[in-house]
Amino acid sequence: MKVAVIGGGPSGLVALKHLVTAHEFFSTDAIEARLFELEDSIGGKFKHHDYEEAELVSSRYLTTFSDYRCPPGSPDFLATTEYVSYLEAYCTHFNLWPHINLQTAVTKIERGVGGVGHIVQYLKYGVQWEWHVDAIALCSGLHHTPNILHIDGMENVPVSMHSSLLKERRQFGEGKDIMIVGSGETGMDMAYLAVTANTKSVTLCHRDGFLCASKRAPEPFWFGMKPKVTPRGNIPIDVGAASLFDTAYVHPWLKNSDLPWWYYDRFVKWTPWLVSGTKNGFDQWSSVFFIKSAKVMPYITQQYRKTSILNTLRSYVAQVPLAETGGRKIDLAPWPERINENGVVHFVENGRPEAEVMRKKVVKPDIVILATRYKQSFPFLGGESYSMPRDANMRAIWKEGDESVAFIGFVRPSFGPSNSRVTYGVDHESYVYQLALDTGSTPSISEILPMGWKMTLCWALSAQVNTKFRLVGPWRWEGAKEIMHTEIWETVTRRRGFFGHVTLSVIPILLFGSLSALLWVVDEILKFWRGLFGMLARNWGKAVIGCLLSLCLLNVSGGLQFLGKFLPVG
Repeated sequence: MKVAVIGGGPSGLVALKHLVTAHEFFSTDAIEARLFELEDSIGGKFKHHDYEEAELVSSRYLTTFSDYRCPPGSPDFLATTEYVSYLEAYCTHFNLWPHINLQTAVTKIERGVGGVGHIVQYLKYGVQWEWHVDAIALCSGLHHTPNILHIDGMENVPVSMHSSLLKERRQFGEGKDIMIVGSGETGMDMAYLAVTANTKSVTLCHRDGFLCASKRAPEPFWFGMKPKVTPRGNIPIDVGAASLFDTAYVHPWLKNSDLPWWYYDRFVKWTPWLVSGTKNGFDQWSSVFFIKSAKVMPYITQQYRKTSILNTLRSYVAQVPLAETGGRKIDLAPWPERINENGVVHFVENGRPEAEVMRKKVVKPDIVILATRYKQSFPFLGGESYSMPRDANMRAIWKEGDESVAFIGFVRPSFGPSNSRVTYGVDHESYVYQLALDTGSTPSISEILPMGWKMTLCWALSAQVNTKFRLVGPWRWEGAKEIMHTEIWETVTRRRGFFGHVTLSVIPILLFGSLSALLWVVDEILKFWRGLFGMLARNWGKAVIGCLLSLCLLNVSGGLQFLGKFLPVG
């Protein structure tokens, strides 16, 4: 079997590794796999769209691969440069380099003769090549072609650029007015670089977005007492929850209901209120939008923080420390509607507090940074015979009936609904558990218990990390036990007090566990009664049919006797 992997980012590399090692786990011949990467190095967006002080928003517990982990003591959130080094070491560890073709442009992919297989045409060192394969793994990612947003009058701004072109603070110059368009993770990082550079003013424009938890569980002051902060801080929020009874042992009625979402929605909104006074997010007083790059928030919210008797009383109970900004601030603004001939920005009227603030200000930027996402583009896919990621109706990976074309890495973890920005988000815990179910890699309680009490607790209380699904199943790997006993066990023991063990472990387990148990009982009772009534109905039906047949026979017999009185005998 021959498989072409398109893209040298994390998705492409892990797909390549599993393809070239598949024969070690399955009774199959070795697969010939080749990876094609346009750039001169691997790493994808983490390498080629990198910028100063950039770091991953997901923790290393999720972003590192199941059988190759970061060294002990590594930071929870890797810098992009550290992550690229990790990916390069991954390729070396599993000897993937011979299968990787750098500086290779895939120019066209088309179906083979009779629709069987695929023909990959690629350009390497100026020479055009062709390779016939059985399957395609498209791993070119979500962040390749910049989405250049059209704003009327943009030509009236001295400098405008997409965020992919901004690499470091010095590009802002000295004493400039900066406007960032877009409030996703990159936009927030760009705003932070701008406000901590020698700029005159910084304006951050946003659309309505969605609320997401910060990167770490909070560590507030309780009743004025400073928390005992560890050097590594509280546990990353993406591995802070026990998922046993909301993704694994959960009744289908509960799984398909809105109750888990209701609980975590309240948790994400009321936790920020308890420790910072606002349900929009941690110290986020102005609007609801993506806040995983939370270091910029103090600069945005200082002019919106409210004082009230209730908020003062609340802050005496619990309050997260507020970062010092040195008097610097970021003006939050609605989406830009147009820029007039004098270079002054007119904003959309969105009815929010920031719109009222910006009506009193004149925003005339020297530099506009468009942090406006990327577009999916597959110019090499030939004709309409190929589906797109939006058509992949099987776990968002392939289209039913076209299993030889896979889109890998085209979803991302998210929390909550999306409207204008991200339409490809999935609930990470549920999604990965479902994939593990599909591949027969989910360990059951009967398989976990013989592994010991520590493994059982770690399995029950930890998040759905990928190593958990290497304990059993076709991809079983002996090294998974050691990782669970050490690194993953640490994600359980590092949880701190109320915003760790209580809200993300004890309450979900008790709430969803007891509800699932109750629903199982109710379900079994209903099944019993349905079976009983079904049996009675069947028996009752048989009795009715017997009576009707008897009546028919009696009527026929009586009729014959009646006719016999009038018909001649013999």
